[in-house]
Amino acid sequence: MRRTFLAMCMLPLLIVITACDEEPTEPKDGNPTLTILNPGAGTELSGMVRVEVFGHDVNNDALDRVVYFVDEVAMYTDPNPAASSPSSVWEWNSETIADGDYDLRVVGYDRLGRSSSAEQDLTVTNADAASGVVRSTEQGTITTRYGASIHVPEGAVPLSEHGQTAAMVFSISRDTTASAAPPPGQTRVSNYYRCTPGGFVFNYPVEVTVPLLDGADVANKEVSLYRINPTTSQLECFAGLYDEFSGTITAQTYELSVWFAAVRTTPGGYSGGWGCIDLENGSADITSLCVESYTLAYPAQDQSYIPELGLHAMSGSSLLGMRESIQLYVPQGLYTICMQQRANDGTWRYQMRTITVTQGSGRVWDGGGSCAANWNGFITDGSIAAPAAGRCHCEPDASVPVGTGEVQITLQWFNTESIDLDLWVYEPSGERCYFGHSQTATGGELDRDNLCGNYENGTPENIFWQTAPVGDYTVWVDWWSDCGNEISQQTFNVRVVNRTSVETFDRTLGRDQTLEVVQFRVLPGGAIQLAPPGGLFVSDPPPHLAKEASHVSR
Repeated sequence: MRRTFLAMCMLPLLIVITACDEEPTEPKDGNPTLTILNPGAGTELSGMVRVEVFGHDVNNDALDRVVYFVDEVAMYTDPNPAASSPSSVWEWNSETIADGDYDLRVVGYDRLGRSSSAEQDLTVTNADAASGVVRSTEQGTITTRYGASIHVPEGAVPLSEHGQTAAMVFSISRDTTASAAPPPGQTRVSNYYRCTPGGFVFNYPVEVTVPLLDGADVANKEVSLYRINPTTSQLECFAGLYDEFSGTITAQTYELSVWFAAVRTTPGGYSGGWGCIDLENGSADITSLCVESYTLAYPAQDQSYIPELGLHAMSGSSLLGMRESIQLYVPQGLYTICMQQRANDGTWRYQMRTITVTQGSGRVWDGGGSCAANWNGFITDGSIAAPAAGRCHCEPDASVPVGTGEVQITLQWFNTESIDLDLWVYEPSGERCYFGHSQTATGGELDRDNLCGNYENGTPENIFWQTAPVGDYTVWVDWWSDCGNEISQQTFNVRVVNRTSVETFDRTLGRDQTLEVVQFRVLPGGAIQLAPPGGLFVSDPPPHLAKEASHVSR
């Protein structure tokens, strides 16, 4: 009797065990179902993207796995999809790939390996970059998607060497290669931004605007904008104008380069900080201040951060795209300052004045301080010398614009010692544009050549086509001479401009080396496609040719 009872007690357990050993119901014949819920077709993406998928097998059960492909490269596999919607989610950092058009394909598998897929065409636009053309007779602003910008007032682009209206292509982009540290006691609060063309001195200051990083701690703290001098790598300080609403800082400059913002780590105004002089334009066309000479109160602290081209501020008519009031920020000290005004008839007058700045302005992000002086016009009460005709001597001389067109290739390097590098561009016909053949049959022209005998630091070599012939090109840079300066290597950049599109390539060349930098294909209609060296065709390095004694830079 006890055995029978035991057997009956074991029966439910055997049933349970048997049930657990049974195979799940086989799926019906057929492939899984899969749908991309998000993002939609043709969506423009940036940053983190949430990709959502709904899918199931023919029994409406959960899939075994879901694989995500971008242009046929497997990027992520979800090993545990759900049966509900969304069945699978991929948090995709789209910044890991270059900007462009892509095919997003998602493949869902059931446990028997049967699959279905779904696809979407997407566009990735992460690059914080923009470019555009501005002429001598107009103003323009080039702004990236995240608020970095270059503003060019009318007249900032100088006339050509023949006195004609010139055009320049400006670009601003996030620079991931820069690594300059802010001054002691300060923390970087923005990305690095490269502004081009570098090494060019404008007729009037242009404005550079840099957005702060999200979450940057700047409340009640002093923020400054810094330019990295491309020759010395030294930081140059530009106190700048705060815009709390947009979270940006703006400064005026005669030269472009790489820029970033930094904040003083201690809150409140800094007693040894820079002071300001308030400048109001009034009724003049243009009014500007520049420092003729100075004696710093804290030279060990401030001298190394003064811009190489000096301290300047300019205000003017809004019709020219200028601010009608501006502040000139300077370290504490004694200054001889020149103010100049351009009247509406185009004539200039200037006046000298001595000003002492004895305290910091107390400027902080969420509140400003008062300036040491205000200058809104010439002083005519006889207390100082009367205004004179002409312009201030502390204004830098403007550079002469290089030629541009449908395609422009510019080679540039920075060194206080003379060094002669040469730019060569091979055309589709095999003709080469270089210092010994400066004009080609197709209209290619070399209009700048920086030589040992008349070397100018930062002056570019430039080759351009008003209309470039269709076909494949390559760009070479040749080390011609170190001009007797025992230089072993030199960094340089090549700027490729196609209408308003700009790409910059940073490279290093060793003594007596020749380097192929980039190839490109000009398409019908004038657009170009870039390719790495050897990507379109194999080309031989340029020969190392002698230069005529009369060959000089234009």
